[in-house]
Amino acid sequence: MSQVIAVANQKGGVSKTTTVANLGVALANEGERVLAIDLDPQANLTMSLGCQSPDSLPYTVSDALEKAIREESIDPLEAVAT
Repeated sequence: MSQVIAVANQKGGVSKTTTVANLGVALANEGERVLAIDLDPQANLTMSLGCQSPDSLPYTVSDALEKAIREESIDPLEAVAT
């Protein structure tokens, strides 16, 4: 069974990104499947997990949200970076 864990806080600088990155890696090391979604426009989580140039990614959460607003179909595999 899957479980959703959300880490959120309005205030910046409270270790949200660090918490998500470390929790995700720890769960993955235990054999769990992890999906980390980076909604921060600065893409700090994306960079923390190894993508050093997130601006060069061909597809972003913003693209998926734009398609959803336009009621266009969304291919989930377009937005997954491994």
